Amino acid sequence: MSDAQQQGPRGARRIPPLWIRAEDRRGAPIDPRVVKAAQRHWSWAYRYVESELQDGAEAAEFLEQVALEVSARLQVSPEVSHNLDGYLITAFHHRVRSQVLKDNRLAYEGLLKELDENHQLRAPDWAAVLETELAMKSLLSRLPHEITHMLHYRMLELSWKVIGKSMGISAKRAKSRFYYGMQKAHHLFTNGQTKRAGQ
Repeated sequence: MSDAQQQGPRGARRIPPLWIRAEDRRGAPIDPRVVKAAQRHWSWAYRYVESELQDGAEAAEFLEQVALEVSARLQVSPEVSHNLDGYLITAFHHRVRSQVLKDNRLAYEGLLKELDENHQLRAPDWAAVLETELAMKSLLSRLPHEITHMLHYRMLELSWKVIGKSMGISAKRAKSRFYYGMQKAHHLFTNGQTKRAGQ
């Protein structure tokens, strides 16, 4: 379909239909609740990918991948169905952000000093930025799945009440569990950094 054919009234871009396969690679059927949730959020998903990656065509592939993952997750954790929309949106947001980071990743060879000399980077603290990014990735890798999931909800600016409801606990309990998990991960991370520095 050409760009002209995808244009709606007043030049608005028409969103193509969403198609999701009926089964995953193992032949297991995709939960119909997930398919319906994906259909509900398809317009948002398309526009979000178009905004973040300037390629709305990738949205269908991303949403299908996420739908497959969420459907499989439902088999293991039926409680996900309590807030299926929130779970799907969070997983999709995470998938797109991963692609954004992948597309914008720095590719270089040689020492940091050579990178600075060869590419004439102007930011005086570019090395600190890279170190911070690596430290954040290391910290996030230590978070339990539940805390990572809550973090994604917070990145989407969902309230503690909504997050707690999705987990079957109170808002206060969800907030407490989140900060405890973050503290514990930070403690493990800083201990690891201290041990490496002492070697």
